[in-house]
Amino acid sequence: MSKFNRIPSLDGIRGLAIGLVLLWHGFFFPLNFLPHHPFASRLMALGRLSWSGVDLFFVLSGFLIGGILLDASHSKSYFAPFYVRRAHRIIPLYATVVAIVFLVPLVLRNSPSWLANSIPLPYYLGLLQNFWMAKNAAYGSHLLGVTWSLAVEEQFYLTLPLTIRYISRSRLWWVIGGMIAGAPVLRLLVSPFSGYVLMPCRMDALGWGLAAALMTRDVKLWEVVCQRRKWVYLALGGTLLGVVGLLLSGFTPFTKSLFGLEYSLLALLYFLLLLSTLLNGRLEAVFSMRPLRHLGIIAYGLYLLHFPCISAVQALVILVYAGPSGWAKLGISFSGLVLATLLATMSWEYMEKPLIKRGHGYRYSDEPWALRHDPMPILSGR
Repeated sequence: MSKFNRIPSLDGIRGLAIGLVLLWHGFFFPLNFLPHHPFASRLMALGRLSWSGVDLFFVLSGFLIGGILLDASHSKSYFAPFYVRRAHRIIPLYATVVAIVFLVPLVLRNSPSWLANSIPLPYYLGLLQNFWMAKNAAYGSHLLGVTWSLAVEEQFYLTLPLTIRYISRSRLWWVIGGMIAGAPVLRLLVSPFSGYVLMPCRMDALGWGLAAALMTRDVKLWEVVCQRRKWVYLALGGTLLGVVGLLLSGFTPFTKSLFGLEYSLLALLYFLLLLSTLLNGRLEAVFSMRPLRHLGIIAYGLYLLHFPCISAVQALVILVYAGPSGWAKLGISFSGLVLATLLATMSWEYMEKPLIKRGHGYRYSDEPWALRHDPMPILSGR
């Protein structure tokens, strides 16, 4: 894969990831308010795994950030540009949202329950909130609960630059193998909630993404993969069937029905989807569609803002009508997502994009590839 090319379909894959997260939080989750409605129950069954969009974020993030570091691994200026760029990309919007969540209750005399937050501010400042969550088996905040995944990624990227800089490519495969094999073992040793929010327990998805980055940068290996692309498609189909079985079995987060391998199966599915998109023109065309790409471009803002926006709309509705029905809650969620999309678009245009451009003033080297657009964070951090 050429270093010089930006691949539009990767924005679309990120758009799919944030779309799954929004479907879970904005549509399938509100259906819980209709527990005895048969139609709602069927819809819930179909969307039971839409929360796994965050796993797709992890795989894609490992691929994009790992690729950037692999390309820059021999640059004289290596650590400073990486961390400065990450700071420009992550901190401003994250700090803004955290500040608002902490300051609004101080302004309001009677703070509503959905603004409650039991996690001390230093955890958020250090991106360590997932440790508090694991210890207390709770998200601690309705509005900032999603930031556990951002903490996972940033903790991973504290060590990844060192690993890529000082470990040879051949030995890096052993590190990746340890990540993929070790994560499900760790998930067995800790509580289900800890296995969901702690970085070492989710490093298999990040490892699969890093594996894809290595594969696409090894000319001989990538040629072999291209020649055997049908096997990749077959593996994708087989893994998809396994995930459908997982869906039908009623798997939900915080369970260990497959002995910690559930998340590994989802990570493998998204790894194979990523490879298939890079190999297949039709899939690439699908993920290059403008709506998906737009969602992917504003994904970071959408991820941080969708819960606050849904909650704000709900608070306004309650002022008018104190007891909205379950169906009304779906309308509230939809309105909140529309508001979040508008705000995320504005955030991208007027805050994130200018800061990314500024961050790119810190270059890994004078090579042209160093000037390419730095991928969006998840949810994912990316």
